[in-house]
Amino acid sequence: MASNGSSNAFAGSTAFSEVSSKRKATARKSVVSTGRASVSKAASAPVEILFKELPNPFQTAEPPYIWIDHPQQKEMLSGPTYVIRLGVGGAETVELSIDKGNWLPCRLTSGYWWFDWHAITPGKHTLVARMRTPEGTWYKTPPRSCDYRP
Repeated sequence: MASNGSSNAFAGSTAFSEVSSKRKATARKSVVSTGRASVSKAASAPVEILFKELPNPFQTAEPPYIWIDHPQQKEMLSGPTYVIRLGVGGAETVELSIDKGNWLPCRLTSGYWWFDWHAITPGKHTLVARMRTPEGTWYKTPPRSCDYRP
């Protein structure tokens, strides 16, 4: 799924770079390199792959992919509720974290994944989405910032 062609906050043109969540600084790593990703595996820590590929409205995306379609980077939200739209392919589970909070489940409807954000507090917010493939691999988006000022 491609976005509507408006600018996106994902920097860089490489498809992936590695990120492991909650990795201990002393954990030993082994690096596995494939044509599409470099993944660092830490001892007993789940691996999350940071997805940085930009959506291209002129070609069909090949799964797996994930990006936050809306809100756009640094978008000013106009009210205390907002429906976040995620472009995702090849996922069995999609979740969203707001301001480094808990991972919240998203819903699949009409070919997109959505999250209904209610009672938005005034100020700047950071969104990160992640998906799990049927094989168990996690992919996540770079942080996306937005602002709500009533």
